[in-house]
Amino acid sequence: MSSAPLRIELYDPERHPDLLLRSPREIAFLLRSLAERRVQLGIFAERRYLFTSVLLNVSEEHLVLDPCGDEQLNRLATQWGVICQGKLEGVTVQFACARLVRVEHQGVMGLGAPLPSTVLRLQRREFFRLPPPAPTWWCELPWSDPAFAPLQAEEPKLKLRVLDLSVGGVALLFPPEVPAPAHGHQFAGARLILPPMDWLETAMEVRSILPLDTPGPARAVPTRVGFRFIGMPTAAANRLYRFLFELQREQLSARKAGLGAG
Repeated sequence: MSSAPLRIELYDPERHPDLLLRSPREIAFLLRSLAERRVQLGIFAERRYLFTSVLLNVSEEHLVLDPCGDEQLNRLATQWGVICQGKLEGVTVQFACARLVRVEHQGVMGLGAPLPSTVLRLQRREFFRLPPPAPTWWCELPWSDPAFAPLQAEEPKLKLRVLDLSVGGVALLFPPEVPAPAHGHQFAGARLILPPMDWLETAMEVRSILPLDTPGPARAVPTRVGFRFIGMPTAAANRLYRFLFELQREQLSARKAGLGAG
């Protein structure tokens, strides 16, 4: 890659703890997006700009960067830890790599490193928590679960509306007549119905419970219940991430088009 310097300001991750990705799954997904789009990354060492690169490959545990044409700069990169920074869909992404090593990638030399333990994304985590484009996303929970033991129903599944969704969890709307499950309760067989994508099945754990402020007596108040996914298979998680990523991109494009028309 060209070594022409980029206009980049490095950020201190410790000053933005709420903007750090820590999930290895989310980190791998985000870095794969950078690789697929060949996003240019500024490579820095000791806060000094070295060269511009792209990610050639991202696996579950390692990444490979395109080396610089200047061997002296490659040597510096392999001697020191480096900071990589670029922009994906207008959002700044920054991560640190442990000391790089020379590796072979598809018959050519690359610079390899373990996946970073954190990635700084300078936009709130809610950026990846999307509401449904229409009230057509649902989650089915088994009525046979102990959380619903006092209740009786003719249908085997309780169908709940999805309020928002991310790669790590989902928020569901519990109607007033269905008591919210206790914090920490786990459902082994939740099914997400997310047209136009095929359904997904996963285990989930209750992480937040919020009664919604609506008119009427307390017994008539619905509840927003937030869940985190537990042990979702990698293939299913990949499908969910790509689905949300494409939906997010479509929403951003539509928003930009609307602003342009105005």
